[in-house]
Amino acid sequence: MLLQLLDELRKLEDSGAEFTAKKVADLVGYNVSSVNKYFNEKLKGEYIVKVSRSLWKCSGINKLSNDDFYRLMSQSLNTQAKSSDEILADQLIKRSHDAFTLALEVYNRPTLGNRVEAFTIMMVNAWELMLKSELARKDGADSIFKDGDFSISIREAMSKLMSPTDNIAKNLETLIDLRDHAIHLLIPELQPQLSRLFQATVLNYQKRYKELMGNSPLAGQSVGLLSLIVDGCEPEVAVIKETYGELTANQVKSFLGKFTEMARECDSDEFSISVDYKLALTKKSSEGDLSLSLSDGGEKAIIIRETKDPDITHPYHQNTAVKEINQRQSLVKITSYSFQAVVKKNKIQKSKRSNYHYELDGRHRYSDAFIEWFVNNLNQSNWLDGALKSYRNGRKKA
Repeated sequence: MLLQLLDELRKLEDSGAEFTAKKVADLVGYNVSSVNKYFNEKLKGEYIVKVSRSLWKCSGINKLSNDDFYRLMSQSLNTQAKSSDEILADQLIKRSHDAFTLALEVYNRPTLGNRVEAFTIMMVNAWELMLKSELARKDGADSIFKDGDFSISIREAMSKLMSPTDNIAKNLETLIDLRDHAIHLLIPELQPQLSRLFQATVLNYQKRYKELMGNSPLAGQSVGLLSLIVDGCEPEVAVIKETYGELTANQVKSFLGKFTEMARECDSDEFSISVDYKLALTKKSSEGDLSLSLSDGGEKAIIIRETKDPDITHPYHQNTAVKEINQRQSLVKITSYSFQAVVKKNKIQKSKRSNYHYELDGRHRYSDAFIEWFVNNLNQSNWLDGALKSYRNGRKKA
């Protein structure tokens, strides 16, 4: 019943609505006298304020976790003291919340050169403390310690609370790997790619924190802090080589390949948030403006920039592209209209020069990789229908 009361008060605060004690009593099934007692003796002043003789308004309820509300609303003067496990769990979740908030604040400081690195370290710390708080609350303090006073690692905490096949676990594992083994890869040039991982991490943390505590970790703060996605071009590895050296450039290339493949396998916003641009680092040298070669010793050479003839890299105009797509599949007949619907829906022409699209003298050209992508996606149910619907709606608004 108390949780129901808290939920209703949170909704009222979110909406900014004024209310009477009777209205709340009707919503939660309490009698009016009990609600009035809670309001006047427990909540008035700090969490709700009186705006008239009978009207109230919430101000700060969302800052209270479920446990905080239970303790505050206890009718007993001899409230049972917290156990040592509960005290430890509360301390850990508070430190976790502080680390989470600091990670967001650091990331949102554009003048800070190492903000990507600092965010990674603080975000992993926030997750570790939250998982340990959850374990201490669930299984007792002994569950987070081993060999005397040494606490378990974040990976050990994850193994007790998460399935390794879970996309949230894979996201967190990738973040931990970056912190532990690839801190040198946390460079500004990789921020557009890393921001997809980071955004998912933040939203995953927020969801789990709310499930654990009942309130949002950003209650009372600007939700703008949650927006981490940074759009930008894919990093040119040759430029990274010039700036950071060949070793880092090779490792950047390897990381991008693994990250892209895992994002494709997971196909979930719990692992990485989808964005409209596409990496131009491809396995086929014919598909991009970058080429790959092998050294005599068998090691992969660094990617170098190479000027390409668009007649070779992007040989199709709209009519020839439509014809080629229809020759490669028989599921549906593509017309110029449906072709444009897909192009507009997926923002293919957003960049004048990309792996899929090349604009030259005002004419749009398309690559073989684009044709292959188009044909493969026709196998997805509702993919083409969704593009057509979006295109029709856009034309109506215009």
